[in-house]
Amino acid sequence: MTTNPRHLGFKGWLLLMDLTPEKLRLIPMVVLIVIGCFGLLNSKTILRSLLSLDVIDTATISIFVLIAASAGSQTPIETTSRYSSYSDPYPQAIILTAIVIGFATQALLCAIALRLGRRSPMLRYRDLEK
Repeated sequence: MTTNPRHLGFKGWLLLMDLTPEKLRLIPMVVLIVIGCFGLLNSKTILRSLLSLDVIDTATISIFVLIAASAGSQTPIETTSRYSSYSDPYPQAIILTAIVIGFATQALLCAIALRLGRRSPMLRYRDLEK
């Protein structure tokens, strides 16, 4: 007996596609990356490009946080009680480093945009090419 996909509801599609809750949590982040890429490719001003880069950066960090998070794990801090599983601190350190690098990159790009804004206040690409 085969199942006709047209007659399946939303839950049927989830079962058919084998979407687990972990995979479902990735969907908004992937959508944000696509929105950021679309905004980056179609932006006419530097500020919109900066905003699109920030959206991509935030979505990427969110994906890393979601992948690194594991349910039931404890932080590796020495206490009197022992836990059966500890979370790995290396992904957390890498995510924190990515946040700092993303913030520094955005600050540098904003400073460059501020400097370019003195010559062309609208910060349009076609005005800056002249």
